[in-house]
Amino acid sequence: MNETRRVFLKNALITVAALPLISSCRSTTLAVEPKPGILETLRKNAQPRGATAMGAIEAPDSVSWRTAFPITRDDGEPMIISGTVYKADGKTPAPNTLIYFYHTDKYGIYGRTGEPQHGRFRGWMLTDSKGRYEFSSIRPASYPNSTQSQHVHMTVTTLERREDWIDSILFEGDRFITERERGWSGKRGGFNPIITVTTGKDGIQRGVRDIQLMS
Repeated sequence: MNETRRVFLKNALITVAALPLISSCRSTTLAVEPKPGILETLRKNAQPRGATAMGAIEAPDSVSWRTAFPITRDDGEPMIISGTVYKADGKTPAPNTLIYFYHTDKYGIYGRTGEPQHGRFRGWMLTDSKGRYEFSSIRPASYPNSTQSQHVHMTVTTLERREDWIDSILFEGDRFITERERGWSGKRGGFNPIITVTTGKDGIQRGVRDIQLMS
């Protein structure tokens, strides 16, 4: 196990150990029925229920390339992340890739009473024919009383490969990003996971995180 994975799992285990195991979810996935057999195959390739930091197996029956949370301004700073998933060559779009993601709320907390283990800010997307995905959420906060950088956890599952984690999305300008994290960037998931976000006139932060599947 390399150091990147050890640190990732250490942080995840610390978080999971401190949180209740609850099953509800407030994310809203745009209702699109996958082609017959696709979701079944993806679930077979998902890690078992309860596997640390994983969640593809809980994907809803209706899943789209876009998902959004019903948030208010009180929930935090609105944010939209989009991107394209490419095959191992980094050029060919990868349709039917299941993405699971989750992150903290504006206080740096995952699951609270009445929320799922990974918090209410979690969801699933199935890339379209162009490999696209998009989610609307809030910008996460660092863990309370820590110097952990703000981040969004992500896993990818394909029709050919088991669910696996990729580098978390980080945010350029976050003072807690370390040089070690910059050195790791792009080793799992390709491209640069440290994204630059811009705030539009509508007050929404937007950023792009492209993904390259591992060979």
